[in-house]
Amino acid sequence: MALELLKTKLKRLGVCQFEAASFFVPCFLTTILQLTGIQAVTDFTINKDLASPVQSTAIWLKGREVGIQLKATLRTHALLITLIVAWLAVCMFAAKVFDRADRISLSLYTNGQGLLLILSLIAFLCGHATYTMVFVRPEHLTKCILNDLRNNYLNIERITVGLPILLFMPMFISAWTSFKTMIPFINPYSWDFEFAKWDAIIHGGVHPWLLLRPIIGKPLITSVISFFYNLWFFVLYAVLIWQAFSMRDSRLRMQFFLTFICSWALLGNVVAMLFSSVGPCYYGRYTGLIDPFQPLMDYLWLARDSFPVWSLHIQEMLWETYEKGGIGFGSGISAMPSMHVSMAFLFTLIGWRTGHALGVAFTVYAVPIMIGSVHLGWHYAIDGYAAIIGTWLIWRAVGWLMNGRGSFLVGIDGINKQQRSNLEEMR
Repeated sequence: MALELLKTKLKRLGVCQFEAASFFVPCFLTTILQLTGIQAVTDFTINKDLASPVQSTAIWLKGREVGIQLKATLRTHALLITLIVAWLAVCMFAAKVFDRADRISLSLYTNGQGLLLILSLIAFLCGHATYTMVFVRPEHLTKCILNDLRNNYLNIERITVGLPILLFMPMFISAWTSFKTMIPFINPYSWDFEFAKWDAIIHGGVHPWLLLRPIIGKPLITSVISFFYNLWFFVLYAVLIWQAFSMRDSRLRMQFFLTFICSWALLGNVVAMLFSSVGPCYYGRYTGLIDPFQPLMDYLWLARDSFPVWSLHIQEMLWETYEKGGIGFGSGISAMPSMHVSMAFLFTLIGWRTGHALGVAFTVYAVPIMIGSVHLGWHYAIDGYAAIIGTWLIWRAVGWLMNGRGSFLVGIDGINKQQRSNLEEMR
């Protein structure tokens, strides 16, 4: 019964419209509920007359533990949730003021997240099982895997910690996309000529893409860069899931998410609106001026005949959506600053704070993102420079505020000593 109720909720979110999701959801929900003990609680609420006194006490304690965890989670994420809700209000207010109510949607990414969450869970369980088989090699494999999942990963504390991110992040990104599509109505694109000129001045009178062409101007290299540039969407989601359920360092986790929200809102919406621009790939189409980037675009289309250059298809799709005045997944055109570069730089920040190997990996990954933003015609180089500086300033500001006024973070993810004492007694 409890499983059916959860499946009904998932259908309302649109998750089960995917065949893969509709197949895997029941299996994984059953596993997670059984491992965490939540299924016992929900089943008890329906069949409590059949439960023995011992079972009733145990389930009551489990329910109380869930309640404490949820309360602690809400307390920990109060500031983050407040910022998200505030930005939703700003976006809706802007839509009303500029008569663009049709541009607001808070569910653009709901369906996509459902499928990605299922795929992420599949990948994690497969990876965990493989790691256990190859490196741990326990005598009883299945028992070891299930115990490790129950004790370290699929426990109530970790699941409740990630819930606010799973619930509020899709709405925030949807609102961000909605605002992005309103930029040309609020402040029409007008900075491309200046940015192209500044780009050349900063780089010795030469456009940066011309400096890169002798080094990476080969179709195979371009295709590889395009692959890593498009892979960014999956890396972004993987990092979000990692940090959403991370319990290693609560302060670092919260610094990441506050920087994430502020970067997308302030850099990706506010700065993008103030310095509205379309970027090199649309320079000639929009401005009608002599296009210094046309040779770059001609090369990319020519390279596509030899190897895939996925960015070209996305660029055409975005332009078509812009001309039709539509809104959808990933819609909206804005060059300054580059959020691809901003997030890649944020990954390096969280990576180095987590471990040396992860820091090196994210730093190496950030290089093709910065290069690709220019080489693939998405951005002026200064878009990336501005993104790095802006993200670093936000990261530092958030860290400073948390060090000075970080009382909203207590213990591990907001669970204070008394609450943790209560949990330990119940266990």
